[in-house]
Amino acid sequence: MLIDINVSFGNWPFQKFLFDTPGKLERHLKKEGISMAFVSSIESVFYPDPDVYNKILFKKLKIFPSLIPIPIINPFLSNWKELFEEYVAYKKIKTIKILPNYHNYSLSSESVNEMMEKLKERKIPLIIQIRLEDERNQYPLLKIKGVEIEEIIKLANHFPQVPVICLCPYFSEAILLVKETENIYVDISFVECLDTIVTLLKEIPARRVLFGSHTPFLYTRSAVMKIKSADISEKDIQAITFKNVWDLLKL
Repeated sequence: MLIDINVSFGNWPFQKFLFDTPGKLERHLKKEGISMAFVSSIESVFYPDPDVYNKILFKKLKIFPSLIPIPIINPFLSNWKELFEEYVAYKKIKTIKILPNYHNYSLSSESVNEMMEKLKERKIPLIIQIRLEDERNQYPLLKIKGVEIEEIIKLANHFPQVPVICLCPYFSEAILLVKETENIYVDISFVECLDTIVTLLKEIPARRVLFGSHTPFLYTRSAVMKIKSADISEKDIQAITFKNVWDLLKL
């Protein structure tokens, strides 16, 4: 089984994506051997209220059981608490995602602390999207830095009971995030080096690594090949490809 924690759906102003319907996205992922994917709405990144496109995503994915929606929350909007309660009551929702760099707030803010308290109470993991695009390839008039790694570490250590899943860290960032905390997990989509998975596991344990492709921003097969080419134990392969996320999200 291969579970993808890092998939997006929708339109992005700076790229043309081929998978413009959930059906196309599902067929593509299955062709690459991915049996389940956690999906967020790309439009929720720029729209003033992410809830609008979260709800559209919920509706579009309703008949696609292998595509599980992840709502994006902006804890600086006045309605975030009501939306949080609404989302967690929806049976398919297993986690929430935040994009503090795109939504322009600090992880040390009081609103984020309140959100973490709610996650701790409900025993729900948090996903932090560190970046959506490689900073070197961004549109020149919209340069968005990745979320500050030290801020993530500080937040995770302040709330050790809340699992924090970090998507799209670079190789060195992934190592630092895991080594400096007990509750951070990282995906492999932006982790690049020679013999990627073997090299990564020399630094951090497999139990803290998740499979993520960052489809459609990146080629899905690139992430799949990182796993297929890795000369590691079957136990570690299973941990990365499905067991870790299965346990984290209580699937």
